[in-house]
Amino acid sequence: MAGAVLGLTDVDALTISMTTTAAANGPAVAAEAIAIGILANCLMKLVLAVALGAPRFARTTAATLAVMATAIGLSIGFLR
Repeated sequence: MAGAVLGLTDVDALTISMTTTAAANGPAVAAEAIAIGILANCLMKLVLAVALGAPRFARTTAATLAVMATAIGLSIGFLR
């Protein structure tokens, strides 16, 4: 859950904070949290592009980010 919240605004901070989690709980937990954060960040950017972007930009960006979000989601599924 923390990964999703931190990922909305800054994935770099999440990555740095996961170094302590990796030391305490193992790298798999940290990797999953980072992947969830990247997914949340990707979805936030998708929403912003559609809501604020010009129609052509919104379509192009939304399609690209949707493909990225799908790939990230599948990766998270494989991690479990």
